[in-house]
Amino acid sequence: MMNFLNKNKMFIGVGLVLILGAIYYFMNFSGGSSAPALTQSSDSVVSQDLLATLQNLHTIKLDNSIFTDPVFVSLTDFGVTIPPEPVGRPNPFVPITVFSGQSSSSGVSLPASH
Repeated sequence: MMNFLNKNKMFIGVGLVLILGAIYYFMNFSGGSSAPALTQSSDSVVSQDLLATLQNLHTIKLDNSIFTDPVFVSLTDFGVTIPPEPVGRPNPFVPITVFSGQSSSSGVSLPASH
């Protein structure tokens, strides 16, 4: 054990310094936020700013000519079509009880096993 400590003094020292530095940072600088708390008066100011921003969104006009551009039209879709999978039982939590050619107690008709 003593041999390990002697060989790795520098790494252990740097590690301790980093840990102590992180503890110091979190204790002193991340204790509380410096942002002012929202009050009733500042809430109405924020609401007014939000409403003004939303009103400005109505004036935005988008240019649809990008969709008729030859470069856009020449793009190829490499998407993969997912084939339909078989559908499971109506209620997968009902216990499976199989009777030869008869319907089960849950009302689900199951084929006889081979």
